[in-house]
Amino acid sequence: MRKYVIIDKRMRDKEKEYLNKIGYNTLEINYHPEVYEEISSHVDIFVCKINNNIFIAPNIKEIELQNKTIGKSKVLEKYPLDIKYNVASIGNYVIHNFKYTDKTILDYAENNELKKINVKQGYTKCSISVTSKNSCITSDKLIANQLLKNGIDVLYVKENNINLLDKEGNLTQMRGFIGGATGIIEDKFILFGDSKYLDNRERILKHINKYGLELVEFKGELIHDYGGIVLV
Repeated sequence: MRKYVIIDKRMRDKEKEYLNKIGYNTLEINYHPEVYEEISSHVDIFVCKINNNIFIAPNIKEIELQNKTIGKSKVLEKYPLDIKYNVASIGNYVIHNFKYTDKTILDYAENNELKKINVKQGYTKCSISVTSKNSCITSDKLIANQLLKNGIDVLYVKENNINLLDKEGNLTQMRGFIGGATGIIEDKFILFGDSKYLDNRERILKHINKYGLELVEFKGELIHDYGGIVLV
C-alpha cells in the first residue's frame, strides 16, 4: 500500500523521485500569498504533526486527508501570525512559544496530557530536526538549553549554508533552518542537499549514527529549506 508525505511544491524533482522510489506519494503544498515568499509553501508553516494527528491551517485546501484536523487560526504574513502551527513534537513533549500556538493544538496537548516546553523562538519546528523520541538537532541555543533541562539529548549546531527560495524556486538572500532542511522516514535521515555544505557535518553524522539513522543526501545540490516533511 502506498504511503503519503506532505512536501513543499518547490522540492526538486530528484528529491521527489527518491520519495516515490521508497514508497511515498507526495502531497504538495502550493504557493500561498498570505505569507512571504520564502515560507509560502513550507510544510512546517501550515502543518503540524503530533503523534499521529495532523493539524492543518485553514488556508490549505489542497491537502485532502481523512485524519486531518483543521486549525482555528489562518496563517498570515506578519509575525507571530505565521507561526501558529510551527510546533515541534519530541516523544511526549510539545515545544513552541505557546503564546501564539493555534488553540486546536493547545487543546490537544492539554487533553492528552502532553508535556509543554515553552520557548522564545516562534519558528520552533523550523529550528528543530527530531532524530528520536528523546533527541534532536537544533540551530537555536535557547531551545537547546530548554530541551537539555528536560532530559532531551540535543545537538546544537550553527549552519550558514541552508538556503531559502522565492516562489519560483530560486535562491534568495535569506537563510533557512536545520529542521526545515531535513526529514526522518523510518531509519533514514534525509538532508535536502549535499552534506558537504554542512558546517557541522561530522558532528551531525555522529549524532544520527548514535540513533541508528542512515544519511540520505543529494550529491552536488545546495541545501534547501522546504519546511521539512510530514508523513501521513
